[in-house]
Amino acid sequence: MTDPSSAGSLVTIACDESASAGENLIDSPFPVFVHASTDLPLREAEAFMTKLRAGLRSRAAELKSTAVLAPKHRDTLLRMLASAPDRGNIHLVDKSFYVSAKLIDLLLAAHADSFGDDIRFTGEARYLTTMLADRAPADVGATFWNMLLRKYNAFIRVYARANQTPPTEQPFFRALDTARHRSTDPRVRGILDQLWAARHFAIEYAGARKGEFREMDPMFSTLTAVARTWQLRLGTRPVEFLVDSYAPLTDTRAAEVLAAVQDELHIGNRVLPAADLRVIRQTPSHLDARVQVADILAGVGREASRLAFEGTYDDDLQIAISEMFDLQGMWSDGSPLDVLFERRRPQYARAALGGQ
Repeated sequence: MTDPSSAGSLVTIACDESASAGENLIDSPFPVFVHASTDLPLREAEAFMTKLRAGLRSRAAELKSTAVLAPKHRDTLLRMLASAPDRGNIHLVDKSFYVSAKLIDLLLAAHADSFGDDIRFTGEARYLTTMLADRAPADVGATFWNMLLRKYNAFIRVYARANQTPPTEQPFFRALDTARHRSTDPRVRGILDQLWAARHFAIEYAGARKGEFREMDPMFSTLTAVARTWQLRLGTRPVEFLVDSYAPLTDTRAAEVLAAVQDELHIGNRVLPAADLRVIRQTPSHLDARVQVADILAGVGREASRLAFEGTYDDDLQIAISEMFDLQGMWSDGSPLDVLFERRRPQYARAALGGQ
């Protein structure tokens, strides 16, 4: 087999994800969506997996992260991670934060003509999302806030399965109205009132959408963010993505990702580089060791996130992958994922962010 990453200067970035439930975010048993990728060439990835399999004394044709993460294999896994400390990228998405961001994005930011400047690029959208994520649970009640996000998630997601009727807008509208009347925090109440005024914009996103990439599927935003992060890691070298088979990633949707990363992205005072992403290819993970390495890293990222949500930030596993964390992950300021990232900010991120 010819290694595509050896053709010219094109770098192959192999990708896989963990804790993905498509658009079912709030009801998922995993609070964090994890996307991992690696720039290991094919031969190095094959050697990595061969050594890992030998260390685990496994004859499995395809090692999965669930087996590798078993406590009895911890030492072997740590040795393998130490052999490639900065050859991966782990992108973390707090699912509740993501749904809160979609509340702001689809109801306020996407309708700039009605609400002024495009707040996605001024930093205002992130500020509003962080305010909701950090303050709304305590203000209106964590259980109630989670229920509101669940109703919004259920209303916006696609219902393409046979004999399943999508919910109407009324359950979400009622929850939003109740939330703003329960709120006693002026900052939260102000945001909820804005969302209430814009609530009818949600209807245009409900049910089946044009194309297969759903509004509530974090994959699209993740792929565009990861492309820019790899540009920071590698400089100006062109890249291709090799991803595990993913049905919603049609040729049309892949073209949208390629187009979305062609220009610099300005968000507040931060400038993220354009990415020279040339192509996105899919392959079954069992056919390519690079994607298998990405799967292992995704599983490790999920475990590191779980530990962070339990209040642990200095586990050997978290330390081993600290250089792999993606600075564009989606979480609120001060969240467990933010603490995990800032505890040992990766070297490439320190250079990219400077004093930020």
